[in-house]
Amino acid sequence: MPSFFRKSGNNEQRPPNPIATPAPAPFAKDEFDIILSYENQNYRIPYSVEFLAADFSLQIYLATSVIPSRQKIIGFEKPYGPAAPLMPDGDLSKAGMFEGMQLSMTLLPVGQELEPRPLTPHYVDRIGANVNVLTQRVDAIEKHLQRGGAGGERLHKLCMFMGEAGMKLMLKVDEIDGDENVKAMRKTLVKQSNAQLDRIEKLKSRLSSPPPPAPAAAADPEVGEC
Repeated sequence: MPSFFRKSGNNEQRPPNPIATPAPAPFAKDEFDIILSYENQNYRIPYSVEFLAADFSLQIYLATSVIPSRQKIIGFEKPYGPAAPLMPDGDLSKAGMFEGMQLSMTLLPVGQELEPRPLTPHYVDRIGANVNVLTQRVDAIEKHLQRGGAGGERLHKLCMFMGEAGMKLMLKVDEIDGDENVKAMRKTLVKQSNAQLDRIEKLKSRLSSPPPPAPAAAADPEVGEC
């Protein structure tokens, strides 16, 4: 998403996302498992090279029940160091993910969730970055279902939470005020936020519906009747 506001003449580069970039294995597979340590227990987390941070966080949620916004995932190697967490909009393609890679997770307290990195410090960009992350998280659930992934009840619970978080984000969007440029950006964010809330409602309805009954087995033909 392009920056809503960029200071003129400011060519300062933002630091890269704090995730590791070790050299990839020469014959890396497209899909493999990551080992995640959480509360003295190890979990095998499926990973695909096509994953965004939102997709990976979703798989971790399905394994651990820790909602994506409360996850602090660390253990990525140089150049950023093993203590640098995966950001909500982190670029996993630069993380050097490989089969059996060991990461660890802690539960973030409420109110201390990690924020995505806006393109500029302007408050409209900060809100826009959060709307983008919400979009990616909704995308992740839809892709998971399209792949035939399981977790209906747990996904429904996540959608309930995301719906509440989306409404709070919408309140922040509604409070945006300023000149004509700011108002135009507010209109864009309102449209995008409403679209995600609509998608979440559809997912909640889909996930709350009982699965279709299995087709009845054909009765065995009776033997011995005239």
